[in-house]
Amino acid sequence: MDIEGDVDLGTSPDLRRALFGLAGEAPRLALNLQALRYIDSSGIATLIEVLKDCQRSQRQFVLFGLSPAVKEVFHLTHVHRIFQIFDTEEEAVTQA
Repeated sequence: MDIEGDVDLGTSPDLRRALFGLAGEAPRLALNLQALRYIDSSGIATLIEVLKDCQRSQRQFVLFGLSPAVKEVFHLTHVHRIFQIFDTEEEAVTQA
C-alpha cells in the first residue's frame, strides 16, 4: 500500500481504517512511505497499533521507502527499532 502526503491527527483515523481493512485480508502488509512527507505521533501510534495487531494474528507488517524526513522522525522517536524497515519494495519482499 502506498501512503502519501501527511499523516497527522486529522488523517490518521482514515489511515487506521484503511490499514485495518487491508490487514485483515492479507497475511502480509507492506507500506510504501516514499511519498509520505510528514508523520506525527498520532500517525506513528496508528502504525504501532497495526503492527501489534499483525503480530497477534501472526501476519507480517513491513515498511519501505521512508523519505528522509520520515526516517528522521522514526529515529528521533526510536520506533525504527520495532518495525521491519527496508529501503526498497524489492528488499521488503525478498528479505522480509
